[in-house]
Amino acid sequence: MAEMRVEPARESDAAAVLAVHVAARTSYYCGVLPAQDLARSNARDAELYASIIRKPDRLVRVARLGDEVVGFLMIGPCYHPEPDPAVSSELYQIHVHPDFFRRGVGSALHEEAVSVWRDAGVAAARLWVWDFNTRARAFYAARGWVPDGRHPPDGPRIGEHRMLGYVLDLERLGAGEAP
Repeated sequence: MAEMRVEPARESDAAAVLAVHVAARTSYYCGVLPAQDLARSNARDAELYASIIRKPDRLVRVARLGDEVVGFLMIGPCYHPEPDPAVSSELYQIHVHPDFFRRGVGSALHEEAVSVWRDAGVAAARLWVWDFNTRARAFYAARGWVPDGRHPPDGPRIGEHRMLGYVLDLERLGAGEAP
């Protein structure tokens, strides 16, 4: 098996990033979102991802096994005003193709995000996770993310489901108080 590496995304990776995103979100929306609604929401254009990769205030990294993109992360400024001024960056997404779950891809991407934030002097970061996405919630909790009781302003809903706010205190993480 090829060695995995995490590296900056290129515009030419946009279709592969889209494919990973659709596969990953399909795995966690399955059983929550009706199939027809899921198919409609998965209908996206790779140009959207290329435009995000080009944005100077966004950071996109891909995880590759050989030439294959098997996961990605996106971080950037917080979408919503934060009550805590220490929270200055947001983890928009870490997605791993379901064929590569539990192989260290998500962990490597998370480590990359933490490294980027430390290099930039970020004290704390924000994350929003669907309440029904127990796999993601467990993943982030194991890495020191703490729910803070917030929901995105005017945030999306699926029936009774909402997105939950999490914060990663990078200073505490650096002090060895969190995993």
